[in-house]
Order: sequence, then C-alpha cells, then structure tokens
Amino acid sequence: MIVVQLLGPPRIVVADHAVTLPRRRSRALLYYLAAHSQPVQREQVLSLFWPDHERSAAQQLLRSTLYAIRKTVGDALVADEEWLSLVATVDLRQIQALITDPQVDVAALTAALPVDQVELLAGFDLPDCEPFQTWLEAERERTRLLLGRGWLRLARLHEQRGAMTAALAALDHALTIDPLQEDVQRDAMRLAYLSGDRVGAIRRFERLRDLLDQELGVPPMRETQALYDAIITDTIVTPTLSPAPVRPAFSNGPLPFSGREAELATLYGEVKPGRLVLIEGVPGIGKTRLAEEFLTQRGGLVITGAARELEQTLPYFSINAALHALIAHPEWPQLRTQVQLMPIWWNELGRLLPDLAPPPADPPNEARLWEAVTRLLMELARQTRVSLLLDDLQWADTSTLGLLGYLLRRSADVDLVVLATSRPPEPRSALAGLIRALVREDRFFRLAIDRLPTTAVLAIARHLSGPFAHPLADWLEQSTEGNPYMIAELVRYARTSGWLTADGMVDLRALSSQPVVPQTVYHLIETRLNRLSEPARRVLDAAVVVGRDFDFNVVAKAAALSEEAALDALDELLAARLVVPLSATWFRFDHSLTMEVVGRDVGDLRRRMLHRRVGEAIEALYRDRIDDVAGQIAFHFARSGLVERAATYALRAAERSVTLAAWPEAAEFYAQALAGLPASQRSATLVRLGEARLQAGAPAAAVDAFRDAIAAAQNPQEALAARLALARALIPQGRYAEVIALVSQIEPTAHPHDQATALFLWGTALSLEGADLAAATERLVAAAQILGDESTVQRAALAQVTFELGNIAAQQGDLDTAIARYKRAQEIADQAGDEGITWRILARNNQAYHRLLRGEVDAAATIISEAMALAEERGMLSLQPYLLSTAGEVALAQNDLETASARFQQGLALATQLNIPERVAGITANVGLVALRRGETTCAVHYLSSALAQADTLGARHLAAQIRIWLAPLLPPAEARVILAEAQEIAEVGGRRRLLAAIKEVRARMVEEVMAHGRGD
Repeated sequence: MIVVQLLGPPRIVVADHAVTLPRRRSRALLYYLAAHSQPVQREQVLSLFWPDHERSAAQQLLRSTLYAIRKTVGDALVADEEWLSLVATVDLRQIQALITDPQVDVAALTAALPVDQVELLAGFDLPDCEPFQTWLEAERERTRLLLGRGWLRLARLHEQRGAMTAALAALDHALTIDPLQEDVQRDAMRLAYLSGDRVGAIRRFERLRDLLDQELGVPPMRETQALYDAIITDTIVTPTLSPAPVRPAFSNGPLPFSGREAELATLYGEVKPGRLVLIEGVPGIGKTRLAEEFLTQRGGLVITGAARELEQTLPYFSINAALHALIAHPEWPQLRTQVQLMPIWWNELGRLLPDLAPPPADPPNEARLWEAVTRLLMELARQTRVSLLLDDLQWADTSTLGLLGYLLRRSADVDLVVLATSRPPEPRSALAGLIRALVREDRFFRLAIDRLPTTAVLAIARHLSGPFAHPLADWLEQSTEGNPYMIAELVRYARTSGWLTADGMVDLRALSSQPVVPQTVYHLIETRLNRLSEPARRVLDAAVVVGRDFDFNVVAKAAALSEEAALDALDELLAARLVVPLSATWFRFDHSLTMEVVGRDVGDLRRRMLHRRVGEAIEALYRDRIDDVAGQIAFHFARSGLVERAATYALRAAERSVTLAAWPEAAEFYAQALAGLPASQRSATLVRLGEARLQAGAPAAAVDAFRDAIAAAQNPQEALAARLALARALIPQGRYAEVIALVSQIEPTAHPHDQATALFLWGTALSLEGADLAAATERLVAAAQILGDESTVQRAALAQVTFELGNIAAQQGDLDTAIARYKRAQEIADQAGDEGITWRILARNNQAYHRLLRGEVDAAATIISEAMALAEERGMLSLQPYLLSTAGEVALAQNDLETASARFQQGLALATQLNIPERVAGITANVGLVALRRGETTCAVHYLSSALAQADTLGARHLAAQIRIWLAPLLPPAEARVILAEAQEIAEVGGRRRLLAAIKEVRARMVEEVMAHGRGD
C-alpha cells in the first residue's frame, strides 16, 4: 500500500513505513505523478523536468529516475512507452473526489480537509528546474481554490443538519483562503447571528464594508446591507440559506438574414485569392453576420480569428485565435495528416501554438514565422477551399497586419480567401497603412455597408408577426433607422415587455401610445442591465475590464464572489443574453455596445481597482504559463497605477514578443517597462528597446533609445554595450564617421569579444565608406586575431569578419583573394553549425557571384544551388532575395533569359515584402539587364534608372557605381559622360579596381561606337 501526502510537508509511506528518495528530482517526479489522478504523457514529463537537454539525453535521465522511483514504490509506478502514472492513496486526490461527490459524507469530508492552513508540497522545491517550479506555483494556487470549495461544501452540509456553529467554522476556513467573497461573508454574518453572536455578526459586516471599499471601491451589496439591518433590528427569524438570485428568462431567437442580397452579390464578385475584402461599417450594422453568411454559402473550411481592443499590443493575437480555432475544428485531425510541411515550418508554427509542434531553439525570424503560417494555410487550400475571417480588424496588432499583407501577396495561386470586418479605420493607424499598400497593389476591396432597407425591415417583421408585419416594421424602422443590432434589441425589449408574443401577436396600443420604448440602443441595454441582480452586475463589471472575450475563472476571482455565487450570476447573464458561451470557461459579451454601456457606469476609481484585481487573478490562475499572459497582466497593472508591478510583466511580455519576432509589440512593452524600472535596469532595457525598434524598421527611434541607454548606464560595461549597439544601428544609415567615433576609443580593459566587435564595426564602417580600404582591412584582421575560433559563438563572429574581408577584396577587384576569403568564411561558419547559419549561406552566395565574375559559370551554378537548398532547409527566408539575385545572374550568364527573369521577379517580390531596400535596388537593376538582353532598351533604361535612384538614396555607393556603368551605354553621350564620371569618382575614392576597369572598358566601347557612326561628339 502506497500513501503519498502532498498537503503540507510531503511524505511517502510504503507498507506503513515512511520512506524517502535520495535524489530531489526523483521525489519531484513522484510528487508530480501523485498529483495527477490520470496518466501523464512521457513527453510532458521530459519538457517539465529536462527542458534544456537533448531528447536522447533527457530520455536517458527519465529512465534512470524512473528506475530509482521503482526501487522504492515497486509496481505502484506504472510506465509504458507513452504514459506514466502512480497507483497510490493521495490526500489531494481524495479531497478532489470528495468535493465533487454529490453523496459526500460530512464525516469523510471533515476528516479529509486540513484544519490548519497548509501549502501543497510545503518546504519542497526544485530551484534548478524552472518549469517544475512554475507548475508547482500554479498547482498551489489551484489547491487553495480547491480547499476553499471544500470548506464551502462542508459548511452547506453542516447547515442542512442544523449545526450552525460547525457551519460557521467551515465558512471561516473558506474566508481565510479568500476573504473577498461577499456572499460567503453574508452567510457567515447570518450564521454568527443565529448562533447567538449578534455583536460578532455586526463586526463581520464592518470588516467586510472596509475590505470592499479598500479592494474594490464598492459598498456592500443591497442584500448584504439588508441582512445587516435585519441583524441590527433583530428581525431574522428563519435560518434559511441565502436565496438564489431571480434569473429573468429572456428569449430572442435569431432574426432572419435579410436585406443584404446586393452586398452578397458584390462579395461573390470581389472575393478572390490574394485580395483582402474589408466589410466596413459602424457598430451593430451587421458586418460579421454578412461575412459569416457569405462564407457559409461559399463552403469549405472557415477559420475565424478576432482582434480585441484591450489586446492590441499582444503579438499575433488574431492569428493565434484563428490557429486555435483551426486545431479545434472537427476536420483538423484528418487535414493534419494531409498537410505536407517540412519539420522546420511545423516547429516555427510552434512559436505561436506549441500544441502544433515544439518551438525551435533558433533565434526568432519574422519572415520565417510569416512563411510558416502562409505555407500552412496554402497547404490547407490545396486540400480544400479555405476562408480566413478576421473580425474587428481595427484592433489588430501590428504584427498581425504585417503577416496578413505577406499572406495576401503569397497566396494568389491557391483557393484561399481573406475577409475582415472593421469599423472605419483611423487615418494614421497601422490598418490604414496596410490598406494604402494593398490598394497600390490592387489587393484590396472595401465593402461599406449601411442601414437595412425598408424591405428588409419588413421581411424581419413578417418573420416575427405575419398579421401585424406593417405596423411592427414601421415601429422598428422609426426607432432604429435600420440598424440590425438595434432591431434585435427592440425585438428583445418588446418580447420581455409583453408587446410581442411568441405566436406573433402585437399590442398595437403599446406601440403607438406614449413613448415608453427607449429611443436609443443605450437605453435599451441599460433597461436590461437594471434587471440584473447585484452579483450578476458585479461579474459584468469585472468582465468589461477583462475585454470582449473573458475567462470566467478570472472574472469570478476579480468580482469578489464565491464560485457558487459567480456561477449563479453567470447563469443569469446567459439567460439575459448579455454574454454568450465560447467554450467551457470562456464567454463573450453579446456586442461591443453592451461593453460600452457597462463600462460607462464603472467609475474611474473602481475601474482602477478592478484592473488590479484582474491582474492579480490572471497572475494567480495562469502561473504555469505566465509568459503567455504577461502582456495582459502588465496592461491591467498599468491601468491600475501599479507601474512597478506592471514593469516586471511588461519585460516578460517584451521577451515573449521577441521570441515571435514581433518587434513593434516588443518595443511597446520595453517602453512600458521603462516607466516602472529602477535605474539599475534602465540602460540594458533601453538597449533592448533600441534593438526592437531597429528590427521594427524605426532606425531613428532606435538611435534615440541607444543614446538614452548610454546616458543611463550605471557602469563602464553598460556604457560600452550601449555604444556598440548604437554603432551597429548607425552603419545601415550610412553614418560611418559617427560609428568610427563611437568605437575607436574603446578601453583596453574591455572584454576581448567587445574589442573584436568594436574593431569589426570600425572596419565595416571604413569598408562601406570606401575611403580607406587598407585601414578597413587592418581593423578586420585585428578583430579576427582576437576572436580566434575557440567557441561556437566566436566561430560565428569570425566567419562574419572573414566574410567582410572578402567583401573588401572584391571591392578592390582582387577576385582570387575575395573567393578564398569567402571560402574560408564558409568553412568557419560550417564549423559553427546553427550559430553560423547566416554566414554559411551568404559565404556560398558570394563565392558563387564572384566565381561568375571570373567566368566560372558551372561552378557558380553548383555553389548557388547548394546555398539555396541550405536556405530552404533552414527556412532562412530573409536571405533568399540575395540568393535569387545571384541565381538569376547565373541563368543570365547561361543565356537562359526565362529562368533569369523568373528568379529576379521572385527575388524582387520577396525583397519588397521583407523590406530589404538594397536588394530591391539591386534586383531592379538585374531586371533591367534582362530587358537589355531581350533588346528592350527603353524598359532597360527605365529599370536601371529606377534602381540607380534607389541606390543613391540608400547611400549604397558600390551598387550605385555599378548601375551607372550598366546604364551609361544606353544614354546619350553627354549624359553617359556625366554618370561615368560619377561612377569613377566613387570607384577612385574606394580604390575599387574592378569598377575602374569596367568604366575604362565602357568608355572604350562608347568611343568605338562613336567612331563607327562617324559622330564627332
């Protein structure tokens, strides 16, 4: 017989003898299995106890740990290839079973519940295993709630038997766990009075009144006040349980879909792959109903996600919701077997949804995540017709909008359509920016919908009442102006007031008499709210702080009610159709207008207190996956004025956003954290803020953050880290003199890796500036000497330095040295493995390009194919524009113009989507070269001129000089001389011998052509 005690200090008893396991992790695993009444998957145990180990090593550790446990408990440990369980008598399991047993015995429940306050696994922890610690904290909170429910159950049983004193003692145990349960406090007041302690009952009320004011900013409920008054006047005579709230039975079946025939026809004509169709209108106008009706008629797989106003800073919120809806779809198991995706894309999807696959350990990459989601949806569309509906797009986060644009541009060739609903977007919002971009590309259609026509209102009236359709339609139209939501509210009002019966009878006198029907939807909603009991209204107030969709467990905890009272309140809200169920514990307000009316009645002070309560509830209930909800906790604490507590979670939310490459959201969270961080953390956080802004495409704001980080540094090391980060940000902006000033004065005492980084940045700045390539080489060689190749990280950095040395040799026209250095960079990067993946690919790319310049076309083709295969295998989408550019040039050298054009167009589209302006300019020039080869001189001049303007704007001097060399022979002699002189100036300043030789060759050809045509200019 195995007995495991989990409440309080843990104990293991085997055959009536206490035993122990020598290793703490073995004990932790046994306790974990004991806490679960059902078997646990091996994979779950591996990820919990050995998250940082390779799978094979983790499996070996699990086997040895199970062996140690089995030596102590024998066959009580049940294990197979997939599942683990423990057959034992466990106190926690017994309590769970008793509390849920409808026939529970008072004596058994009394014996099982611990009299003293106890903690699950008191005094035990596993400090070197963070996932287990996180599980333990969450399980402790769940156990506290379980014990609270147990004491309440026992109190009810005692009261039913007339044992008032015992019932009151049980209630006090429950209130010790959570004193903010007003209905339980009210029962305790009543039982104290009935037990003869009138003074004690009065004191309980006074303490409750103070507690409610302090924690929630509300007075006691009317019911509690009435009980207090009865205690004061000694008018309580009957010992009855608190009455259940009266639940109004409202009914309002769905109204028929009518009056949108023209809009449906428009959708059928405009909805097509690769285009966003936005159904736009004011709240309540029927946007979502129209979209759902169309998609129902269209058929196929419909995937729905929704944005929410209070979650605008949570990255990929709408996409995550859509993916959750997808895997919950009944057809998903079958579709999952049909979808053919490489493991790298499944793993990338795991960043958003770990249920799909374990997330990768690779650094986050926005483009790769976008590609993973796109490939999943495109693969689904190859199996069946797919529709993606995104509701309330005006609240979508920036990352979701970016992914949406990417998806539309990539999915024009499969049966995948995207619909969205939105209020009219703000002119400078992220959604307005996406719309402008899609309009330019002819990928957008806006369908603005307005009030229902008179014929549609009449059709609804006929559905409700055939005999009285016309007067009912007139009344509905005059009161609602054809707004579908208002019509539904008026119908609800008429039915609950008895003017409209289920069999279609209408009280015409009530409709036409005095203005007893409210004239605005806000008053209609207020009328419904005024019928609610106080517990239901308290739940609703807490829910409106959470958002349109809310977790009932969070709301119940924030509303200061017992679980039983909160469930009664929820039933009342469901009956009133103010909220609708989404799942077992998730619910949604029936409409955003209901939220507006509820929120309008919550005062500022109470709202701040509710935000704090909601933040604390999420913190307690989601402790085992706190990073997923850190952004919400930060939001609620910030709204409650607790900026220091908000800062802690904002940092966690920022790091979570970084793992998703959601850079705009990461920047927002870092900025929020700065409001409450101590001075010792500000500099490092400002550096991370700058890096996020840089990745988000806001270089000027990034530079500001890095300068602030330098000013906030508390020690020389922090200042150096900020200076290096600033230098890295300035290089792409062409501010080379500032870079050199920042890194040239590095302290001799700096860490060698920091010295190498400074020298690398210095050499890179000199190389790009082009004025002193010898000095650039000197700095880069010095960086390489410091780095050596002792560690993986150093090898990756050394590969980058060697690669840049190859670039300098290439600029100088020394192709042999350049190719040798690229080859060496490739070898070093290959040794670095995953850390050096970028340089493994780019070194191959540049080798191929410069072998092509040397005339080695076949070798170039082999190497670029290898690089492209590696990039595809590792999902390095951001490098593919470079690879496609080189592959196109190889095809051009092979005179395969069709392949060259296809490669260039594919690379150009990708570079545009990924916002790589230098490659946009370079590949645009390549497109011009294809046009030139086809004899389309006018087109060639257009593309080369456009590319030249882009290169000049970017300050890409080497590229700009090369484009001038290509363009010159196509221009009139006077213009050609000017741009060749400009190219020569760039080439001479940088000592770019290859460019100088090319300029000389072009001039010679131009002279020959002039001589051949006998022209004197």
